[in-house]
Amino acid sequence: MSFIYSLLISTLFLVTSSFPPTKFVSRTGHVHVESHSRFLDVIADNYQVYCEIIPGSGLVKARGLIKSFEFKLGALDRAFNSDRVNLREFSKFTYEGYISNINQINFDKPGSYSVQVQGTLYVGNYKRITPAGGTIRVSADGTVRAETSFSIRIEESSVETINRLMKEKLPSIISLDANKLGISRDIQLTLNANFRARN
Repeated sequence: MSFIYSLLISTLFLVTSSFPPTKFVSRTGHVHVESHSRFLDVIADNYQVYCEIIPGSGLVKARGLIKSFEFKLGALDRAFNSDRVNLREFSKFTYEGYISNINQINFDKPGSYSVQVQGTLYVGNYKRITPAGGTIRVSADGTVRAETSFSIRIEESSVETINRLMKEKLPSIISLDANKLGISRDIQLTLNANFRARN
């Protein structure tokens, strides 16, 4: 009887282990953001980004809190994380999309795979269709690393709104002329994350 029981357990283990994981998850994804202008360089990092890759459908997701960004300019970082800046309307960001060439990626075979993602970036009420290229690296131990880098161009009206908010919220904290504050319309984003399989 114990032999039959052991055989059933072994068979069940072999069957379940042969199925691919339903998704790969990371809770420590890293987003790096850069925006440069004549007057101010904005450089920030967020190391608390939740990411998912679902091989079956090609769905990819990334989300995090705006407050989790750390700015290289200390005064800006303190201002951004103070009570003077109200981020309730822009408390989090989300990226959702699909890997268009998911069938070309073998998550069971170590290697480096180029990917193309068609997705949308959400920041509060702001919504932007944002395609991205990147790389997925599958390691021999089953871990997966994904990396992507892309730029987005902000509409002129959005830049004017951001500049107005900066002038309202930051002059008393940062010793810069309010008239010279500003950001570029071009923002460069880099995302990388190490994933583990989850069933």
